[in-house]
Amino acid sequence: MMNEEFWMAIVQCDQQFDGIFFYGVKTTRIFCRPSCCSRTPKKQNVVIFSDNQMPAEQGFRPCKRCRPDQLMPPSPKEKLIQQAVHYLSKHYSREIGLKELAEVLYISPYYLQRTFKSIMGLSPSDYVKVKRIEEAKLRLKTGNESLTNIAFEIGFKNSAYFSSVFKQIEGVTPSEYRQTIQHCVLPD
Repeated sequence: MMNEEFWMAIVQCDQQFDGIFFYGVKTTRIFCRPSCCSRTPKKQNVVIFSDNQMPAEQGFRPCKRCRPDQLMPPSPKEKLIQQAVHYLSKHYSREIGLKELAEVLYISPYYLQRTFKSIMGLSPSDYVKVKRIEEAKLRLKTGNESLTNIAFEIGFKNSAYFSSVFKQIEGVTPSEYRQTIQHCVLPD
């Protein structure tokens, strides 16, 4: 079974995972970086590799778009944003202000906001919201935990705001999402 975080990185073409893993598509025999903007493959056709040598050894050829066979060191800005994302991913369940994050990275809040948005396509605070909602979706799939408890555990101060953000990002409320997931699961 594939790591859900890796799958989301592939779906979202997430640059922060470049170099951490590569993925191959069984049907095309092509391998890519997680940030590749090619069409999202079917999950069941994806194979994960820890380096860019393994796919070639197993008969996969490199994507011509993202060139996973060529090592491209991240730019200083990309390294900075990778550090920011790492920090936010570890601490998403508590309130993290732009000033705090900038202090951790030893840069100005303005520079952090501008650079983060240019590389990631969203602000640090929006990234935290998305991260929280991804965690909420996992919890909604795997248990019967109350929505209020999930909201507090992932960092929202109240369940109404949690539901509002969830609906804004996912298009459905957390309750509707849970019902959809429960109806999609086949009985044993």
